[in-house]
Amino acid sequence: MKLTELPEGETVFIDANIFIYHFAGASEECKEFLKNCAQKRVTAFTATTVLMEVCHRLMAIEAVKLTLVKPRQPSSYLQKNPNLVKKLSVYYAQITNILSWNIQIIPPPADILIKSQIYRQRFGMLTNDSLIPVYMEEANTINLASADKLFLTLPTLRLYSPSDIQI
Repeated sequence: MKLTELPEGETVFIDANIFIYHFAGASEECKEFLKNCAQKRVTAFTATTVLMEVCHRLMAIEAVKLTLVKPRQPSSYLQKNPNLVKKLSVYYAQITNILSWNIQIIPPPADILIKSQIYRQRFGMLTNDSLIPVYMEEANTINLASADKLFLTLPTLRLYSPSDIQI
């Protein structure tokens, strides 16, 4: 389903790519969706690990945009050049914006690695993706905002994806 089809008043978990597409200016739907979250039209959740992934990716995007690194393997280059990391700050402002959008942040439950193993084993998910359904369970929601179609393989959730991705 389209991201714009999420009914008002629903609860939803937000995956990292929704934030990335918003900040990269790649999706008006993501921008509108996050505005709806901020205005409490939906009850939104995300997780600490999701925000860390967003932070990491926004750092890389900023470094590429400032031409401090080439688009190919920016994280690896930044890791080897910590002085370049010190020049970055926009990513942090973007992350702090998220904290003001009425999105509840779920900390990882103590048994998250055990619970997420089911999704890695049964559905072949990578580690960060396998955490999402566990966090959704913690948030008591079946709705997921994500552009990642691999979540369509999970029969217990409803995937809402942006249809206007420009990347």
